[in-house]
Amino acid sequence: MANPYDEIAYPTTAFRQTHADRLATHAALFGLPFAPAAACRVLDIGCGDGANLIPMAVAYPTSRFVGFDLSERAVERGRDVIAALRLPNIRLEARDLAEADYGAGGFDYVIAHGLYSWIPAAARDALMASVRRHLAPDGVAFVSHNALPGGHAQRMIREMLLFHLRGIEGPAARLQGATRHLRQMVETYSADAPFERLAKSECLDLLARPPEVLAHDQLGEVFEPVHLHEFLDHAARHGLQFLTEAGPTRCGEGFRPPYALDDPTFDVLAHAQELDFDVLRSYRQNLLVHAAVALDRRPEPTRLRGLYAATPAKATEPGVYEVGTLQFQLSDAALQGVIERLSAAWPAALPVAELADDEERLGALLRMYWSGALDLHSAAAPFSIEVGERPCASPLARLQAARGERRLVTLRHAEIEIGDDAGLAFIAGLDGQRSVARIAADVAAELGAPAQQIEPAVRAKLHDLARLGLLLL
Repeated sequence: MANPYDEIAYPTTAFRQTHADRLATHAALFGLPFAPAAACRVLDIGCGDGANLIPMAVAYPTSRFVGFDLSERAVERGRDVIAALRLPNIRLEARDLAEADYGAGGFDYVIAHGLYSWIPAAARDALMASVRRHLAPDGVAFVSHNALPGGHAQRMIREMLLFHLRGIEGPAARLQGATRHLRQMVETYSADAPFERLAKSECLDLLARPPEVLAHDQLGEVFEPVHLHEFLDHAARHGLQFLTEAGPTRCGEGFRPPYALDDPTFDVLAHAQELDFDVLRSYRQNLLVHAAVALDRRPEPTRLRGLYAATPAKATEPGVYEVGTLQFQLSDAALQGVIERLSAAWPAALPVAELADDEERLGALLRMYWSGALDLHSAAAPFSIEVGERPCASPLARLQAARGERRLVTLRHAEIEIGDDAGLAFIAGLDGQRSVARIAADVAAELGAPAQQIEPAVRAKLHDLARLGLLLL
């Protein structure tokens, strides 16, 4: 039987919520032991072509990474990248979920991203069993799924599309028909009627995604959003329990809220489910641990002392800062100084213990993490923000640039877009063999300009790449 993911490749990339550092950071916030990203073992179930796993293997050469997927073509694409990079610490395999076995408790972090809601019930059981078997006693697993109640709207659009596509065979033809019908619905529905406004919003969201996502996520054989409590009941049957949400701004839902800090009987899981109802949540990124792990759900700001912080926040006026679309205000001069230090060091992360030590300010930093104002990390960054004498870009980014790919993955596990061929060629050439002066001379020769005139611009360009997290330590 043909694998639909072999017929239409699913678009993959680095996904920061699954990163070993993110999982370690959340373990630390609960006071749990964790394996550092630089010395850990990671299993990615349903890894596709390894686009999420390979960047971690590049950034952490002393850690071990294993991924498997049912799509042989996707695995072969990933193996081609691994071979080109000569990475000894990662392997990808084409394996069936029900049969893959890499030994009990062999991985500190297990990832199952974009899988749970798109496989049959028996496979979901196999997935949970695999997570439990492979996860180390103190390990953390990431399992995402489509969620209810928001998933009801998605399922409604899916059912409308499937009805429209009845009798149409073949993934490509069905994708074309679905796209055409979505556009028709967008044109037809009014923004004034509540139901039509909801349907139109869902259609626009689907059209904004890569068409390959629509082909698999909405038009696939299985589409099973579930409530959080249903997912957690399933996890419990397999000896797993909820730690928290992987997203920083939702990480706080694993803890008791301020009004219940000293109430050990407060039902955190029911509260998290109520939050889903409140916002009509349609997608979840749950972190799980073994059921035997004892959890303290009272947030303790002092646990930040062993972590690192980073933020790109910029002051717009005294005491007022912006991070993307988020604006926040600080009246405490010491906290203002912390943000200014972090902003100057961005994207590097600084030890929290060197920034703040008293519980009140540590609590403020924790709340800033939950609001999206800053990042927390379990260790220092695996990249350099300084331009060395012989700058060397991430080997993955160099390979992607040499192959003409516009989207490159940085050592921050983030994707950036390079808009021109000259920029790609510049990055591809940063192999650590040339001095800055030699690089400037080579660029000058290509442009037919004096090297002394070009060198300041080259240094500025290298500085920009360092700030993107592209240069090796």
